[in-house]
Amino acid sequence: MLDRKSVIDRLDQLGYVASETDYAQIDFELTKIVNYVINNFTRTPDIPELLHPRIIDRICADFLYFKKNSGSLKGFNYDVVIKSIKEGDTQIQYAVGQGEDTPENRFDAFVKQLERGFDKILTPHRRLLW
Repeated sequence: MLDRKSVIDRLDQLGYVASETDYAQIDFELTKIVNYVINNFTRTPDIPELLHPRIIDRICADFLYFKKNSGSLKGFNYDVVIKSIKEGDTQIQYAVGQGEDTPENRFDAFVKQLERGFDKILTPHRRLLW
């Protein structure tokens, strides 16, 4: 079933504990994605149950991405990674935005994985308008 509780349960599985202050944003993302699926893409009156897990993952991805970009994502470590240290004349180089090993890049890849293939999985359930 597509409801706030199922999204909160999935967020918990993904390592984010939702609080009561998150409920409005979760409801917004739920409404936005469900309206996209029903009204704009599949144009079906009911969403098939086999699509529910993918839709929930997409809602979680949008929610986590919003939280990160708004600066309100708590509990995720964005500490910089040291790329190299040179002892003579003390030089420290940070790996901010470099490579795939920074915490932020790993988080972005994680969110993209949740979104991945969303439209492809909906396509077989699409109805065309005449």
